[in-house]
Amino acid sequence: MRQRAFALLGSTCLGAMLAMGALPAAAQPALMPLPAAATWNAGELALDGAFAIDSAGCRDPRAGRAAERFQHDAANLTGMALAQRPGPKLSIACRPDPTAESYRLEVTADGVTLEADGPLGVLRGLATLRQLIAVNPPGAALPFVTIDDAPRFVWRGVLIDTARHFMTLETVKRQIDAMERVKLNVLHFHLSDDQGFRVESRRYPRLQASGDGQHYTQAQIRELVAYAADRGVRIVPEFDVPGHTRAIAQVYPDLALAPLKPANAFAAQDRALDPTREETYRFLDGLFAEMGALFPDAYFHAGGDEVSDAVWLDHPRVRAFMTAKGLGSKAALEGYFHTRVAAILSKHGKTMIGWEEVAATGTAPKDVVIQAWQTSNATADSVAKGHRTIVSAGYYLDLLNPAAFHYAFDPLDTAAAGLTPAEAEKGRKLSPIMAAVLTDALVAKPLPPLTPEQENLVLGGEAPLWAEIVTDETIDSRLWPRAAVLAERFWSPRTVRDTDDLYRRLPVVQDQLRVQGLRDQANSARMAARLAPGQSEPVMTLLDLVGPTRNMAHDHRILAALRGQKIVQELNGLADAAPVDSLVAHRFEARAKAFAAGDLSQAAALRADLVAWRANDARFQAVARGRPALEQALPISADIAALAGAALAAMDAVEAGKPLAEADRAQAHTVLARVEAFDAASARPLFSFLGKQPPADLIIKIAPGVRALLAAAP
Repeated sequence: MRQRAFALLGSTCLGAMLAMGALPAAAQPALMPLPAAATWNAGELALDGAFAIDSAGCRDPRAGRAAERFQHDAANLTGMALAQRPGPKLSIACRPDPTAESYRLEVTADGVTLEADGPLGVLRGLATLRQLIAVNPPGAALPFVTIDDAPRFVWRGVLIDTARHFMTLETVKRQIDAMERVKLNVLHFHLSDDQGFRVESRRYPRLQASGDGQHYTQAQIRELVAYAADRGVRIVPEFDVPGHTRAIAQVYPDLALAPLKPANAFAAQDRALDPTREETYRFLDGLFAEMGALFPDAYFHAGGDEVSDAVWLDHPRVRAFMTAKGLGSKAALEGYFHTRVAAILSKHGKTMIGWEEVAATGTAPKDVVIQAWQTSNATADSVAKGHRTIVSAGYYLDLLNPAAFHYAFDPLDTAAAGLTPAEAEKGRKLSPIMAAVLTDALVAKPLPPLTPEQENLVLGGEAPLWAEIVTDETIDSRLWPRAAVLAERFWSPRTVRDTDDLYRRLPVVQDQLRVQGLRDQANSARMAARLAPGQSEPVMTLLDLVGPTRNMAHDHRILAALRGQKIVQELNGLADAAPVDSLVAHRFEARAKAFAAGDLSQAAALRADLVAWRANDARFQAVARGRPALEQALPISADIAALAGAALAAMDAVEAGKPLAEADRAQAHTVLARVEAFDAASARPLFSFLGKQPPADLIIKIAPGVRALLAAAP
């Protein structure tokens, strides 16, 4: 199932070729994903006007429109009036394969040549060409290079959940634009859940009135599907059944069951479709026929996860049905339901995708594609049963882990992304709550590697962004730039693993995406301006150095539910405005480690940052006074100032060759211990509910760099 790749070069060889080329290390292009093979040559092609594009042989209109978008983006990336004068040649040739994404890109003194196996390959090659544009005012240029490239996996996706919080059409299109630019090719669109049904149904018109009533019209869905297809992105819809269906039950109550006794506070939902009634399957037949016609992709996600025992097993009609059908367990009943749903979708020309629970039943038809989400043990289980599999374990962006965390997991791993057996045992002993919610599905057990045949069943990976604490305003910062990192994990050779090089390239890629329309920084600045009108600068400085707590610790509704409460959480505080991964802090850490290793040329930049961060505390205190949302972060601001002061003292000691005062070192380590304890408190799933969380839900990100400077001080 996997496309052929130019697997001639791993990351080590590619890095060597980059270093051997005419470009110095600091000027090497920040490509993401890294291509399978690249040869750099001395020289560059001046970009002094609009490309003269010749697309002979590419009859697919997508290729022509992609070239037009590229022309527009080149003008944005350079800031130059390129359209007013002629520039270099761009010759595009493509073969007719409608699914191939491989391409060959060559930049020489004669211009740019792009050859692709199909129109999608043209889009992928133009994505790389965008990233090659180097701006050195007043001009711009492309380095001489030859790139042979193809994806490692055919499925490279993100999941956008618009059920929990509705996302406007403009916002979703903006994410699709960014997906095209980093070669992601599947948008898994989660469109129904307990909170709402987000697509207009003419057959069942009450559906779109559920929840808050926000939804896409059928015309908007067709517009979005066409928009995505033009950018090489397939939209795969998800309408989750039989659980996560409170919105359906709200308007069609006869189709669903409710628990007969109170459910556990951690129960995923308190409604599920009734598996015993033929009316349920007739409803799904009609609904999926209508929705399937709106989404032409061959795949259709039917959910299948987290059906509460309290809804089905405690109901007498369900128990009687199971007896009559010879279904001896809940898993057998789920298997019965999923088999019928798969048959309905097959009748309408669709291949069903289901979450890993569908495979766990052991009775799902072999052509059902499984999405592994809790640990990569589920990947091993799914492919062992013969299912094609999409891997999401380790890639949950809504858990707010940094890019390096996700980058470490490969789709072919078999024991990753979950709790270790020792952690699970510790959790069961620590808390009755943990004991109640911990299941074997959450524990990653050591398993043997996949066989080559099993590896071929792994279609690729997908990064989910569930929207419990994500809004239309924050989705850009919660998806990006980490989705670009996972685009590389799903596209590039498995040997591409250098985290330091990743963080070298990531700020450049992030800024390129911003220039081309991404609003993560702009929306963060808007939120800061709302929190401190006319005085947002010290707020923005603080936001550069922090990140939100991880693993659902910022979702206060969960802790409220454990206390038997229900709250509405406003998602407009500092933790919502902060980037998940502070690239400012990563740059500081790299410079601090270089300084500690003897590179004193880093001193000026380090001092400039540290002096500004130390001084920001007084400014932030003045702005925060009388503003509760900001006052919560006063201890965070004070600790940042203390760490900055300690780092400056450590640098003084290094440069003077004199010992750092022990009292100063001890005080700095006290602050570091507090900051690192707060970081660790939300480092693991579920444990985040037990640890003491930091003020304002903010983790200080500069601690590793400060620790490096302190360690270097005599």
